[in-house]
Amino acid sequence: MPRPTPEPTPDLSALLRPRSIAVIGASSQAEKVGGMPIRLLRELGYGGRVYPVNTASAEIQGLPATPSLGALGEPVDLAIVAVPALASADVMAQLAANGTRAAVFFTSGFAEVGEDGSRMQQALAQQARHHGITLLGPNCLGAMNLRERMFATFSPIPLSGLPPLGDVGLVSQSGAFGAYAFALAREAGLGLSHWVTTGNEAGLQVADVIEWLAQDDDTRVILTYMEGCRDGERLRRALAAARAAGKPVVVAKVGVTEAGARSAQSHTASLAGEDAVYQAVFDEYGVHRADSLEAFFRLGYVLSRGRRPSRWHSASGLAADSVAPVAIVTVSGGVGIMMADRAEQLGLPMPPMPAAPAQALRGAIPFASTANPIDVTGQIVAQPRVLLDALRDVAECGEYGSVVAFLAAGANAPALWPELQRTVAALHERADSAPLLLCGLVADDRRAWLEQHGCLVFREPAHAMEAVAALARAAAQGFAATAEPVTQPLPQLPRIAADANALSEHEAMQLLAEAGVPVAPHGLARDADEAVRIAERLGYPVAVKLCSREILHKSDVGGVVLNLHDADAVRAAFARVGDAAGRHAARHGGVPVPFEGVVVARMVRGWGELMVGVRRDPVFGLVALAGIGGTAVEVFRQMAFGLAPLSMPRALAMLRESRAEALFAGHRGNPAVPLEQVAQVLVRVSQAAAAIGPRLDTLEINPFIVTAAGPVAADAVITLRP
Repeated sequence: MPRPTPEPTPDLSALLRPRSIAVIGASSQAEKVGGMPIRLLRELGYGGRVYPVNTASAEIQGLPATPSLGALGEPVDLAIVAVPALASADVMAQLAANGTRAAVFFTSGFAEVGEDGSRMQQALAQQARHHGITLLGPNCLGAMNLRERMFATFSPIPLSGLPPLGDVGLVSQSGAFGAYAFALAREAGLGLSHWVTTGNEAGLQVADVIEWLAQDDDTRVILTYMEGCRDGERLRRALAAARAAGKPVVVAKVGVTEAGARSAQSHTASLAGEDAVYQAVFDEYGVHRADSLEAFFRLGYVLSRGRRPSRWHSASGLAADSVAPVAIVTVSGGVGIMMADRAEQLGLPMPPMPAAPAQALRGAIPFASTANPIDVTGQIVAQPRVLLDALRDVAECGEYGSVVAFLAAGANAPALWPELQRTVAALHERADSAPLLLCGLVADDRRAWLEQHGCLVFREPAHAMEAVAALARAAAQGFAATAEPVTQPLPQLPRIAADANALSEHEAMQLLAEAGVPVAPHGLARDADEAVRIAERLGYPVAVKLCSREILHKSDVGGVVLNLHDADAVRAAFARVGDAAGRHAARHGGVPVPFEGVVVARMVRGWGELMVGVRRDPVFGLVALAGIGGTAVEVFRQMAFGLAPLSMPRALAMLRESRAEALFAGHRGNPAVPLEQVAQVLVRVSQAAAAIGPRLDTLEINPFIVTAAGPVAADAVITLRP
């Protein structure tokens, strides 16, 4: 089945860089929805042409008005539409006749109010597509380009003051959140490039804005508020574009809990999905996720103003998971330990101070600690130069990606500040030095000076360590974006019957074996004598299991008999399983169940169980999962997710995230199994799922028994779509 041709990258230039703007439904009252855009554009310095459109007034807020768009006599780049929903079709026809390239529909009363509104919204979207009009909304708060002083919004927030010009693009599905975020960015002094709210997303989606910002020269960091996503392929393409451009994306994704997801589904007619799947998408593309507004803007500050490390190491081989080694230099042993604890939680390596600088520090302060954290103690009051020498040495030694210094209130000390300035300035001029971050109490003017010289400042020690991790991840993403993609061919699998809704266990195990997945030795027996022959060829003990496409959960109907040690037991098990199939048919109206026989499988002995599966997500397609298997799946629900087919690095990360790696570490006399070997099995399972293609619904292997030779599939269920 051929993949659909992807839509072209949207061109938002008419929306965000218009040379002319018409306001349809313009109002002389500036506080009204149709009046506020005109006031903002006039008072805040928009340099293009503004055309109010109003059937009843010849003048709007000092500008000549026209009764219709057609009366203008020239096309406009952007139309701001503030008319009732029932008039939207007529307005769209006017836009098409005028040759308008983009439109912002503030109007509510569409999909968010019910079926009639949904039909109107679909018609609006269809008109926009047909006429090549870039549509933002409806039911949205609009958009702004801060550099162009373009305000296509009815929010009065800009009248209270604008944030500084900067390189952070902000896109939100929610208008209310967008307005609040704009005010918070202004309060935090976070420089914005663009601000866009997408509302009901009849035309442009959040993904389209991300993709455009990824190519925008004025944007370096993208902040995104999401409630859900209807087009997973579109979002993945946008995140891939941002990663390729080296532009970090920070996401605040709501709808994490079941209650939150229900709320998100009704708010601005958005669709929420399973949070774990979204997290898998974010992990795949190196997205930074914020769990609070404070973290949302702090990450924006860090990634916009911070200097990324130029070197790091990777234990897993995955650039996106790579972390730069960090040096912690502190005047307080207690705070140093606090920072080290957070660094360990974030997976930041902390190698000890190299020999030469360590010897120099101990020579100056014999009781200083040269481990990491590097504790110069309170002796800096008497010997401030020692601290600064230590900072310079670790920043220039080449062993660390970042250096974090906890100075308490030392930066405000008159004796230390001039020396600190000289040290920071000298490091800032050296491109090969590790980025320096400071933590402590710093006066506002001194903080501003430090930030201008590439040194981020924090009061909370944990935030400093989180900043290091974010910058290291952004640097690793930049490296990954320039690397050649590693792809593996999908396996050639047996043909699947066109009318099958599922595979029998025998078919499923055959398919997995063809894909290179280790499966328990087994055979298919259609009578008791054949079952005995297979058992004796495999060697006892064996299991006998019902083989049927109709009964996938065999143990629920008594269709599984384990630990059989001789021929008589196998014959009895064959009869028992056949009876189970008959009883199942009787309970279901006497409809006979296709009885293909039984699977006879060697009992696999191990010391743990893994579950591996792939399921089709309605938004993002095939998603793989892995974690502790067996009955523990229902108890612990400790699963990790990744987009299928998996890469080796992602499979390794899933084993660690789900804590399943502990099964292979070797304990209580059991041998260690190389984690790479296990990850390769996960990759092969995901490749088998991808090779089945659009017909796959679910693929589940539970249990995958942990043995000295690696995981071995003892059972498999594959369900299919028509």
